[in-house]
Amino acid sequence: MESKYVAWRNNYIRSCSQGLYVFYNGKGDNGDAVTCSEAHGYGMLISVLHRNQQDFDGLLRYFLAFRNQNGLMQWQQSMNKRTHEVYTDMDEGATSATDGDIDIATALFLAARLFPHGGPAFPAGAYAYEAAQLSSAILRKCIHPRLNTPLLGDWCNEDDRKNQRLYNSTRTSDFILSGFLLFYRMHPDPNERSRWQAVLESTLAAALAQYPHHSSTGLLPDFLEYDSHHGWRPTHGKLLEGKNDGEMSWNACRTPWRLAHYYAVSGDQRILPLLQRMHHTLSTHPSFPALPAGIRIKDAKGLESYTDRAFIAPAAYLCYVLQDSHNHSRALAQLEEEECSYFGDTIDLCIGEMATFGSSGW
Repeated sequence: MESKYVAWRNNYIRSCSQGLYVFYNGKGDNGDAVTCSEAHGYGMLISVLHRNQQDFDGLLRYFLAFRNQNGLMQWQQSMNKRTHEVYTDMDEGATSATDGDIDIATALFLAARLFPHGGPAFPAGAYAYEAAQLSSAILRKCIHPRLNTPLLGDWCNEDDRKNQRLYNSTRTSDFILSGFLLFYRMHPDPNERSRWQAVLESTLAAALAQYPHHSSTGLLPDFLEYDSHHGWRPTHGKLLEGKNDGEMSWNACRTPWRLAHYYAVSGDQRILPLLQRMHHTLSTHPSFPALPAGIRIKDAKGLESYTDRAFIAPAAYLCYVLQDSHNHSRALAQLEEEECSYFGDTIDLCIGEMATFGSSGW
């Protein structure tokens, strides 16, 4: 883990006048962009779980510099190639993406527990204060007021009639139940804690409703849509990103990790049958441990011919939590064979740090 952490930090942690950020555009697919809130959330989680308070403080300074008017992180920043200034394109990057803020708030609550005396950059109580402020902002702007499930971001608005389908949708990679549990346990306002408990219950129910009603495989799709007649069900066709929005693709690849981590820290038996079915589907897949980078939820057919750490590492962690040591070892060996890339490397390390941290301190 230490060598993997050092390699990741050397490859992806960058500095600028606003602090530290996680560089996510090594392939150049995102133009002049250098980072996004999702990457920043992973970076803050990794740093606090690794007990690197100096890096954590640098990442926190960056987050505070790039909050929007709702108190949430602006979802993407770019760099001016001439001046090397890091900035947000206010036309495209100023809104939020829910998962990044959930991970940042989670990291802040953990920092309040692990570094109770603060540090050179932040006094005692600062981490807890920022955690409460951010988790409250998420409740106000990124949780559906009636469904109590994560919105796609603060840009989702009930009054926007053109985007009602998006407003009544949710992204399963935002089902960060262990984060919701932490907010429920640690938020200083009892009313906010009660609301986070409701969010946890509603989001858990949305996940459980997919098995066996929509997916006998136990796999979750990238996006779910809600209607009053059928409840939560997989989206059909393109909703936001592409034709595989209703399948287990580059968002839902993280759900085996997110849901298994909730089980690890809570012991909530209600989610165990879903995890067991998901584990059976993935661990007996013909390609396991080199899972395809896209899986059809109805029959687990591969949608791509290649694999990626972003699909392998969450499945490995699911095996770990369910004490399948044989397939966990196979998946770890496969991870060592894969090429480096920001997304897969970062998810792999974040999962490893969570496993090393354990469940008792959550």
